[in-house]
Amino acid sequence: MRRAWAPALALLLTACSEDTTYDPNRPPDDLEYAHPDPWGAGTVVPPPGPGGRVIVTNSLDDTLSLLELEGATRADWRELARVPVGLNPVELEGPHHTAVAPDGAAYYVGISNFVPGAGSGPHGTHGSGTDPGYCLKLDARDNRLLGSVRVDPNPGDVIISRDGSTLYQTHFDTRKIQEVAQRGGTQEEMAARLAIIDARTMTRKDMVPVCPAPHAIRLSEDERTAYVACWSDEVAIVDLSASPPTSRLVKVAANVGTAVSPLHEPYALTLSPTTGEVWVSSMSSRFVQVLDPRTGAMDPLRSRRPLDGAPMFGAFTADGKTLYMPYQRVEALAYIDPTTGDVRRTVELAGAGCLNVHQAILTPDESHALVVCEGDHVGPGTLHTVDLTEGTVVNTVRVGIFPDSVSILRGRP
Repeated sequence: MRRAWAPALALLLTACSEDTTYDPNRPPDDLEYAHPDPWGAGTVVPPPGPGGRVIVTNSLDDTLSLLELEGATRADWRELARVPVGLNPVELEGPHHTAVAPDGAAYYVGISNFVPGAGSGPHGTHGSGTDPGYCLKLDARDNRLLGSVRVDPNPGDVIISRDGSTLYQTHFDTRKIQEVAQRGGTQEEMAARLAIIDARTMTRKDMVPVCPAPHAIRLSEDERTAYVACWSDEVAIVDLSASPPTSRLVKVAANVGTAVSPLHEPYALTLSPTTGEVWVSSMSSRFVQVLDPRTGAMDPLRSRRPLDGAPMFGAFTADGKTLYMPYQRVEALAYIDPTTGDVRRTVELAGAGCLNVHQAILTPDESHALVVCEGDHVGPGTLHTVDLTEGTVVNTVRVGIFPDSVSILRGRP
C-alpha cells in the first residue's frame, strides 16, 4: 500500500515554484522530487527461492508483478505479489523494462514518466513525456529502493553488463523529434542520448548521443559494442571502447523514411548468442531485419517477407538455431530459422487471452517461453507460459495494467 499523500503533496507544491525546464544540452542535475524514503519499509514478500523469480513491469499502475518461476507450468500458477514501484506516491510514473543483476541481489527499473492521463504533470503517450526519467535500483530480497539516478526524458530499454557493474539505458524521446522538426532542425539534432550508469553507485558515467528515439539496446559478446534500435529507420552501432563512446548509424533497408516519417519504425532487438547477429524488429513494415556484426551492414536476403503483424522482443535458443519472435495484431509466436529468416511454425496466442503481445523470454531449460501481453491498456494484461515443443499455451496469469516487460531473477540474493 502506498504511503500517506501529504508529504508528497507538499513536496509537489514546493516543486511547482522551481524552474524545471529541460535543457537537452545540459546533463540532468541531481534534483530529487521524490519522498526521501518512498518504500523504505520494503515488503512482506518472501525473498526469491533457488528456482528464480519472474518480474513483470506494469507501466500503467506503477507496480511489479512477482511470480515464482518454479510454478510456471503448473495449473495453479499465479502472482505471488504485486508491489508498488516508483519515486512519487501520488502520480503514475510508468515503470518501463527491467534489468537483473547477474548475482540476483538487485534489479533495475526504468521510470519513464510518460503515462497518459496521470492526473498531473507533463506526461503524455509513450515517448512524449517532458519530465526527465529515472533508473531505480531495488533489493531483490524485499523490493526496497536502494538507489536512483536521474536521466533524460522517456527512458526506453535498460540492460546490464555481464559483470553487473554497468547499466545502459536508452531514451525513446519522440517528443524531441517533433520539437526539433517544428523549428526546422536537423535529424542529427533529434538524437536522444544513451545513459551509461554505474550500477553500484547509481551515478551517470556518460551520456552519449546516439539517434532519434532509440529504444531497444543489446551488447555484443565482448561488450565493447552496443546496438540500438532507432525510430529513424536505423540501427546505432556504439563503440563503447572509445573514450568518449562514439556512434554510427546503419539504415535498416534500402528504402527508408526519416525520423519524422519512418517507414519501418525499428523498436526491438534480439541478439544471436552464436553469431552475434542483430535481429531488428520493425513495427510499421513488420520486417525482422538482420545486421551482420562482421560487416556492420544489413543482410537483405533474410528480410524477404514481413510477418503478419508487428514483431516485438524475441528470444534465441542458446545454440542459436531458433529465434522465437512474438508479433502483435494477430498475437502469435513465430519460430524463425535464423539461417534463412523463414518462419517454421507459429503458435497462436489470442485464443488464450493475449492482446498486444510485447515480449517473449525462455525458461532456463528452454522448454517453455514466458510471453507478456499488454492487454487493452485499461484492464489487466496477461502473462502466458508456452510449451515450445507442443506449441500450446499451458498457463495464463492476469497481471497489472499495460505490462511491457518480463524478466527472470535468478541466484540467491
